[in-house]
Formats: sequence, C-alpha cells, structure tokens
Amino acid sequence: MTEKKTGRPPKYTEAQVLEGIGIVEENGDTPTGETVKRAMCVHLGVPPGINSQSLDKEVQRLLDERERQQSARLIVALPETSRNAVREISRTVESAILLHLGREHGELRRINEQKVTQKDMDLAHQRAQIRELLIKLDQQAEEVAALEEAARAMQDQLLQSQERNSALMTRITELEKRQDFREEMFAFIKDTLAQPAPHLPEKG
Repeated sequence: MTEKKTGRPPKYTEAQVLEGIGIVEENGDTPTGETVKRAMCVHLGVPPGINSQSLDKEVQRLLDERERQQSARLIVALPETSRNAVREISRTVESAILLHLGREHGELRRINEQKVTQKDMDLAHQRAQIRELLIKLDQQAEEVAALEEAARAMQDQLLQSQERNSALMTRITELEKRQDFREEMFAFIKDTLAQPAPHLPEKG
C-alpha cells in the first residue's frame, strides 16, 4: 500500500528550475521564486499557475546545493601542500583559541573562588556576630530572671512586714485596751476605799 501524498504536486521539475536559474543569471538578474517563475513560463513553457513562494524555497535550496558543490570542487582542486598548510594553520589557531579560552576560564575560576572565599568569610563573621548576640540575649534573660526573682523576694518581704506590722498594731490595740481596763479598776478601788465604812448596830 503506497503512502497517500497530500497537497498539489508542482508543475515543474528540478531540471527546469535549474535551467530557469541559469536563464535569470544570464540576464543579470537575481534568482528568486518570482524571477525564475517568469523565466520558466516564458522560455520553458511551464504553466503560470505555479506558487512563487514554494518555488522560491526550491530555488534557494538549489542555489545552496550548487554553492556547496562548487566549494567542494575548489577544495578538491587544491594541492596537498596547501591542504596540509591549512590543517597546520587550523591546528595553530585552534590551539591559540583554546589557550586563550583556558586562561580566561582559569581567571574566571580564580575570581569566583575569591568571591566564594570572601562570602564564606563574611558568612563566618555574621555567624560569629549572631552567636555573640545570642550570648548577650541569654545573659540579659538571666539578668531579667534574677531581677524578677529579687522583685518577688522583696514583695514577699514587704507582705511579711505588712503582716508583722498589722499584728503589732493589733497587739498594741489590745494592750491599750488592757491598760484602760487596769486604770479603770484602780480608780474603782480607790473610790471604794475612800468611802466611809457602813455603821454597824451595837450589841446588847
């Protein structure tokens, strides 16, 4: 089973395109899809309904292929000494380019290593500063805890002092009450002793 082709087949052959290119160049014009189409229609009897854009791609392909073939023929025609000289020059140029690239690569690596080293040093310095700050924070936390403990102790002492003062005031109040009671008793006894003795009846 043959594969079904899609699209409309071209109404020209490769040989006709090559001949049309030659006609255009002989007339001093540049081969393009449009100029080759015109030459093919006028001189080769190709129908005018062909697509100029598709023909332009074919013209460019054939021109590139012709240039490659011409270059290959020119290179083949060179003597062996010329080829060897070119190879030697190519090796020399390649070596010089690689050496230049190697030196640039080495310099870039050196600069990059310096930057990495500097970044490592900066990072180590920052870490040391962070450790110092953490130590200071710990010390401050300990100082704050100690101050809070001292404040609690002072508060406890104050409460104890207030309780003692309250107890003393209560005791003083009780003593004052007892002193007043004693003074009242002394006054009562004194008044009682100052009164005359009652008259007793005589015995018969």
